[in-house]
Amino acid sequence: MNIINFLLGAILLLFPILLYLSSLIPLNEFSLERNKLYFSLSLFSSFLILAIYTNYQRQQLIFLFIPIVIAFILKRKSTAIYLEILLLIYFHNLEVSKFFIMLGELVSFFIIYRLFFHNTNYKKIFITYFIIIEGIVLLSLKLSPYNILLSLVLAFICINLILKLLKKNEYIIDLSFKEKELEKERRLKTSIFKLTHELKNPLAVCNGYLEMMDLTNESKTKRYFNILKDEIKRSLTIINDFSSFGKIKKIEKEELDVYFLLEEIKETLKPMFNNKNAFILLDDDKEIYFEGDYSRLKQVFINLLKNALEAKDKDEILINIKARELKDKIKITIKDNGCGMTKEELEHIGDIFYTTKENGSGIGLSYCKEIIELHGGNINFKSIKDKGTTVTLYFPKLQES
Repeated sequence: MNIINFLLGAILLLFPILLYLSSLIPLNEFSLERNKLYFSLSLFSSFLILAIYTNYQRQQLIFLFIPIVIAFILKRKSTAIYLEILLLIYFHNLEVSKFFIMLGELVSFFIIYRLFFHNTNYKKIFITYFIIIEGIVLLSLKLSPYNILLSLVLAFICINLILKLLKKNEYIIDLSFKEKELEKERRLKTSIFKLTHELKNPLAVCNGYLEMMDLTNESKTKRYFNILKDEIKRSLTIINDFSSFGKIKKIEKEELDVYFLLEEIKETLKPMFNNKNAFILLDDDKEIYFEGDYSRLKQVFINLLKNALEAKDKDEILINIKARELKDKIKITIKDNGCGMTKEELEHIGDIFYTTKENGSGIGLSYCKEIIELHGGNINFKSIKDKGTTVTLYFPKLQES
């Protein structure tokens, strides 16, 4: 028997298993049940390819036994039994004596499995038994010692190679599960960071109005109470948004007047801005309407205006806000005369966790982008270091009935 034929048998055996193992690397998701199914299919594929393409010679067909041995070693009893049935069907034309020898060999595999599968050295025991029993069977067929030795050595190498590769496979799957857990933890941390960052805004507003509140001035106090109520309601909305890792499922749109919304935000932030000698300048009041979620868009504009305030590097900071109707969009620009950003900083703006502020979390702008995109809009930034930043927002125009 030519050694090339033996090597061909080994290649045909290993090919489906190697294909199965290589397919695991690019997979993003692993499932234990799916993994078991795919591996069983690879064993059946190896068996069928060998059955079709190998010569009908006993010493070469030792490779047909290897998928069965692997299945038993890995304690896949059902797969092993089905493969044994296929092997018996394949050899149904054998002489009666040889057929029963093979049947006895296959039954003995099951007996060894039942006797030793709880033993810590089960794999070694099964491999050793397989090599011994195959050696005895091949000797009984009066084959040449060279062919017998070559068959047994190659079978031993193939079995151990497959088991080693499968051990690497288990390592890959283990890494995949760990990566999933780390990703869940990362998402949770992201959500917590987002939540704390966003809650700072309404709480800061509430704190500012509480400090200014004068209980002797009833009309002023009532107005402040309404603002506090709105900010508390907004805080609850924020908490609800982050109840499932901070992912907003949907937005509730209503018809909004751009300048009315901006005027309300200006009034809300007035105490905070006055304390820092900062001023919001709105363009001429115009009636520009679009559809949006009032509460969440309020969060967006408060975030952007607070960022402009915190970018202050002058005695007085001015923030100009303009809104314009384009052909099919609403364009809103927010321009400040703050510290601005470098080209490198601008490239990363909006990236999660990226921040130029000493105590920033890098969450606010990524959250703004998320809300704007849910409205079908987009946001972009232009900035010059030491001269200021311009933020431009686009929203779909309100469709006329």
